[in-house]
Amino acid sequence: MTQEPLVTVAVLSHNLEGYIGHSLKTINKQTYRNMDIVILDDASTDDTLTEINHWVARDDRMRLIKNNKRRGVATMRNRALKEIRGKYFIFVDGDDQLAPAFVETLVKGLEENPDVDIASVGFSWGASGVPKKANEVKFRRIDRAAMFEGVTHRGHVISGMVWNKAYRSANLLDSQVRFDESLELAEDHLWIAQLVASKAMSEYSIFASDVLYNKVSRSTSIIHTASHALREQEREIDQQIARIGDNII
Repeated sequence: MTQEPLVTVAVLSHNLEGYIGHSLKTINKQTYRNMDIVILDDASTDDTLTEINHWVARDDRMRLIKNNKRRGVATMRNRALKEIRGKYFIFVDGDDQLAPAFVETLVKGLEENPDVDIASVGFSWGASGVPKKANEVKFRRIDRAAMFEGVTHRGHVISGMVWNKAYRSANLLDSQVRFDESLELAEDHLWIAQLVASKAMSEYSIFASDVLYNKVSRSTSIIHTASHALREQEREIDQQIARIGDNII
């Protein structure tokens, strides 16, 4: 019997008491089993670590890396890239929830399309949608220009989020694209735009609109609490991304 390829799933957390346990449960219950699950905690001060340790003790695929001092989300995402062990790589935000076939679906898409480095599925804000099996999801191929359009236009079904996607690890690491650690907001949008534009990544990606990722909206998240200065920084990032796109679209 052929061994399933290993998938590294990186889960980021900071003060997610009441959320992280539910998120890890949905990862533990994935239909795809061959996972290396690395949980990166950025100096939580609530009971987040209690919930994490509960699941680490139950699931030997899970391992914990924790900071004693807050480093920020971009730094933690870069650390996650250093922890990749699998053929494929997936980001999960620690307050979100996955449909049971989320990982299996993305792996199946990449395995069936060996010339593709990024697979994306649909997501929802606060609603889980109708669970589907991996063989019920149909991907379509899109070229670099269409993928860039998808990750850089707000409200697009593909989105500039990093967590509704799986990446082929070898080419992802070869690209040398890393998160800008000076950013507190929209670091993911800039990274995914640079990654799609990178010549180290494939000309084509695959996408399915089926909703398999549930983004949980918290009133305390930076999306809701960002200052005016951070919003200005976000607009500057949008302009930087637009300049990247000038060479693609």
